[in-house]
Amino acid sequence: MKRILVIALSMVMVSLSVALGQNADAQKLIQKARLEIANLQLTEADQDYKQAIDLIEQELDYSEAESKAAREEWKHLQKVSQYLADGKRSLERQDYQDAAKKYADAIRTMTDSGNPIWNRIIAEANYQWGMVYYWQDNTTDAAAKFRESIKAAPGEENYSKALYNIVVKHYNEGLKYYKRRDYRNAKTEYEQSVLVDPTFSKGYYMLALIAKTDNNADQALDFYQKAIENDPQYDIAWFGLGKLYADLGRMSKAVEAFTQTVNINPKYQKGFFERGQAYLTLKEKNKALSDFKKALEIDPEYSLVYESLGQFYNDDKNFDETIKVLSKIKGTDAATYKTCYSLAQAYNETQSFENALKCANNSLAQKTNWAPAYFEKGRALAGLKRKNEAIDAFKAAAKDGRWKSPAEYEINVLTKWADQ
Repeated sequence: MKRILVIALSMVMVSLSVALGQNADAQKLIQKARLEIANLQLTEADQDYKQAIDLIEQELDYSEAESKAAREEWKHLQKVSQYLADGKRSLERQDYQDAAKKYADAIRTMTDSGNPIWNRIIAEANYQWGMVYYWQDNTTDAAAKFRESIKAAPGEENYSKALYNIVVKHYNEGLKYYKRRDYRNAKTEYEQSVLVDPTFSKGYYMLALIAKTDNNADQALDFYQKAIENDPQYDIAWFGLGKLYADLGRMSKAVEAFTQTVNINPKYQKGFFERGQAYLTLKEKNKALSDFKKALEIDPEYSLVYESLGQFYNDDKNFDETIKVLSKIKGTDAATYKTCYSLAQAYNETQSFENALKCANNSLAQKTNWAPAYFEKGRALAGLKRKNEAIDAFKAAAKDGRWKSPAEYEINVLTKWADQ
């Protein structure tokens, strides 16, 4: 009898061990299936749920609640998988309305379950739904869906990249219009870019340029500031802000903005040049001269700097320095009609009339009928005692109303007052 009891007890223990083993294996499979859902491996998850349920229900006295819970998750998975597959097929055949409906059904099914295991699939369904809108050029709704994806799965780069691609799409379209000077359509695209991503500094920068083109200084100022708020290291935006302040006559603010520009990018020669121009207006000549020299250290052929230096030294009556600086760029791309003019002026003031005449002619070769160059040409010819040619040059200068009075004065010096 005792032996029979031992055998019976042994059989119960074996049965219990098998049951407990089956239950543990089933739970492992369910956990594995949930991880597979999180990794978008829905086919694998489906197989593991099925196997887990089989193991649970093979137990002698299995838990109906446990079986029901597993079957409920499996049922949701099958429904969601079907919706997603149908949505994909509809999208491929460009049945966008049906595709959107299927993705919406999938999301509703997952949300109704209340189970957090679906968050990654919800993110993916929103992404696919967003693509439905994207292929219909409805970037506003597409962006909204991509944001839902990011919210559900913050660490997934694909969703952030999809949102960024929309921003770039609008930005590039805007750039095409902007280059064609179609500012109205360009503005629409840039507005969309910052609507999709309110932190997109480049979009605000381009909107500032368009506002400035439209002579809307207040709006341009607002857009430049938004660009900088979202990217404090955006040197070009600081530069644009400085230029706007300079155009408005707010030179102290311009200096502040240009200072930010060159602090961020010490190799940005335009920042030094424009700050130098602002300093000149503020009558801070030493600071202006220092900035002009820094700009030339970065770009030795920066023609605008030479133009400003020529005017700077001539206004300061430092004609020898004008000649010293501008003579170095003769025959180079840095020699513009303005630098040739400043050099002609300096040569005339130092009575080097042959050189003055050459420089005045070089200026006129680049800018035909430019009155200031004709005036210096007249002065050079007068210095060379070529009276009639000088008068002709002054007459040419007098055609510009701004130069009429000084040109006529020089003509009178050569004619009416010559013997007085």
